[in-house]
Amino acid sequence: PEIQEIATSMKGEVESKLGAKYDKFDATHFTQQVVAGMIFHIKVATGDADAVHLRCYQPLPHTGDPIALQACKAVGLEEELSVMSPA
Repeated sequence: PEIQEIATSMKGEVESKLGAKYDKFDATHFTQQVVAGMIFHIKVATGDADAVHLRCYQPLPHTGDPIALQACKAVGLEEELSVMSPA
């Protein structure tokens, strides 16, 4: 899947978890790791100086399960994308 599509699909849950509303939600960087599925770490710009980091898990296709948000945190836009543990 396209990284921006994943980020956009997680926006409502991220806003709920972080207690914030974001007009801007643009994926700028990502890493991915193959596991029994795929883990995506995504940096999303939410303003001129703000961002959020997301950890999303995409299960293997045969499960039929959707991509899930495992963790998120608000950061400064300049903070480098790092690997997060699931919450």
